[in-house]
Amino acid sequence: MKKVEDECVGCTSMGLPCLGSSCPNRNVTRYYCDRCGCEDILYYYDNEELCKECLLKNFEVVDDSDL
Repeated sequence: MKKVEDECVGCTSMGLPCLGSSCPNRNVTRYYCDRCGCEDILYYYDNEELCKECLLKNFEVVDDSDL
């Protein structure tokens, strides 16, 4: 899932001026897996946005011992 978060670092508490709405930390886009919640590169699958680990759990491993 895509979330826009305020990642203010408190510039005024460090004696720096606040940049307000032009601050690059004010609206930061983050992407989180719909299943496990980890922040990672996501893949769209079956109406969900999943990280690689959760995506792979949807597939069965091919076992060549049956050949």
